[in-house]
Amino acid sequence: MTTSSVQSSAPDDLRGAAAGVSSGGAPFRSGGEFTVGAEEELLLVGADDQLLPDAGESLVQALGRRPEGTTSRELYGAEIEFATAVGRSGEEVCEWLATFREELRRAGGRPMAVGLHPSGGFGDIGLTAAPRYDLIGSTLAGLLRTPTAALQVHVGMPDAASAIAAFRGLRHDHTVLRALACGSPYWHGRDSGLASARWAVVQSYPRGGVPPLVRSWDEYAALADALLAAAEVPDFTHLWWDVRLQPRFGTVELRAMDAQPSLATAAGLIALTQGLARHAVERPSPTDLPTQVLTENNFRVARYGLEARIVDRDGTMRPVRQLAARAVAEARAVLGAEGLDAPLEVVERLLGSEPEYERQRRIHAEHGMGGLLRDLVRRTGTTD
Repeated sequence: MTTSSVQSSAPDDLRGAAAGVSSGGAPFRSGGEFTVGAEEELLLVGADDQLLPDAGESLVQALGRRPEGTTSRELYGAEIEFATAVGRSGEEVCEWLATFREELRRAGGRPMAVGLHPSGGFGDIGLTAAPRYDLIGSTLAGLLRTPTAALQVHVGMPDAASAIAAFRGLRHDHTVLRALACGSPYWHGRDSGLASARWAVVQSYPRGGVPPLVRSWDEYAALADALLAAAEVPDFTHLWWDVRLQPRFGTVELRAMDAQPSLATAAGLIALTQGLARHAVERPSPTDLPTQVLTENNFRVARYGLEARIVDRDGTMRPVRQLAARAVAEARAVLGAEGLDAPLEVVERLLGSEPEYERQRRIHAEHGMGGLLRDLVRRTGTTD
């Protein structure tokens, strides 16, 4: 939920203010020609693989800011976030994530990349003390049940019109991206029956879920301003839709995906997001599904993951695996000419292999909860 600096290192000539209405007082600025960056949220655990509620502060001080990105605290004390610099490709961004994970471990951190800690206690949240987080904690109260961790992707947009086109495209396609990233079946020590229990937690927050349908920057900005006034919150970063615009950075931001233990998978998902955002600008769809239909799509993928059937752009029910294969082809069509499509091979392999949520269930069945926690920490510590 932090405000990312993921695009702050973009060249000055790509960050001139665009004409248009402000969103929460921020004009939309050019963020680059489909550049990409990521924010990775990692849970912090001790030697027993349980959450460490006060671990984040000292590690942030130790790691600070570096050329490849910025480390910051998160809402939860048992969590840390790394916002990368601006990159050309998913591969480049994941190289920075790998460096961050390694330096985090050298600084004494023990990270776990998963949407929810599988055995974290209900209500055991340990909030970070800061004005922004104090406001979130006091307003969301008991909705904050357990720390959540996401992989969030930013794609730089050359102008406000392109940003709206990408926003519209990802408003539909984020459901498929969520299905590919589902990886949090356990919560509070029990199998939730969901592919992503993280979805169920964040779905309860206000100003979240499926983003509204808007067709212009002015419409987006006016709606954002009205919501900020109604919620009595200070700025647009308190809009927590699955897809949102970051006008200060000039990006469209995807917020739907669970944190990924595998950096190779993360690279593939980052590239897929980058490609789908660009495809939506260069080859926009003429149709927009109703918010209520997309909300049901989101539930179905959170429940069944890659085995779900959801409503496609034309109103037809189709298997998510089929839609994901098409999404890869669309992303490859716009990334391939620049040689940015290599990470998509991982996504293609993912469609024919064991999904993350089923892997975790298998590990739990074979080795128990302790084995699952050790496996997540181990995989977070590798470059696979």
